[in-house]
Amino acid sequence: MNTKLVLPFALISAFALAACEDRADPPAIPNPDAGAPESSVEPVDEAETPDTTMTPAEMAQRREEIEQEAQETFDSIMEQNRQAGEDLMQLGDEAMDSLSRGVTSAADSIEGQIDSLVENAATLRDENMTDVQKLEVVANVRTAAENAARALGQSEAQIVQTGDTAEARARQAMGLED
Repeated sequence: MNTKLVLPFALISAFALAACEDRADPPAIPNPDAGAPESSVEPVDEAETPDTTMTPAEMAQRREEIEQEAQETFDSIMEQNRQAGEDLMQLGDEAMDSLSRGVTSAADSIEGQIDSLVENAATLRDENMTDVQKLEVVANVRTAAENAARALGQSEAQIVQTGDTAEARARQAMGLED
C-alpha cells in the first residue's frame, strides 16, 4: 500500500527536478508579448510600475525569490499529499478497528458494519483527494466488509453481495460515479 501511495509522489518529484535542470538562460531582450495570453493579463496600475528598470543583479535576486516561493508552494503541496496518504492509512486502521468491534459483538448485523465503514469513509472525504485516493478508500471499505462477512460465516455469494453493497455505498459517499 505504501509503495502505491509513495511511487506517484516520487515520480512527480523526479519530473519536477528534471524540468528544473534543463533551464535556458533568459533572452538578452525580453519579449513583452511572450507568456500568458492577452486575455489573462491584467492592466498594471501606474502606481505599481517602478520608476527605474531593474539591474541584472536585481533581476537575478527577484528570480531567486520567485523560485523560492515556487519551491515553498511545491513543498506545501507535497505536505498536503503526504497528509492525505496518512489519512488514508488511518481510514484503513479505523476500518479494521470497526471490523474488530463488529466481529466481537454477535448482535451487530452486517448492515450495521457497512454503515460504520461508509460513515468512516465519508468523514475522511476531502475535496483535495484524487480519484485514485478515493478509489483506494472504496477498495478498503469493500475488503473490510467482505472480511466481516467471512468472519460471520456467510456463504461466498453472501460475501460478494456484502462487498458489492459496501462498495456502492462507499462510492456514493466518496462522490464517485459508476
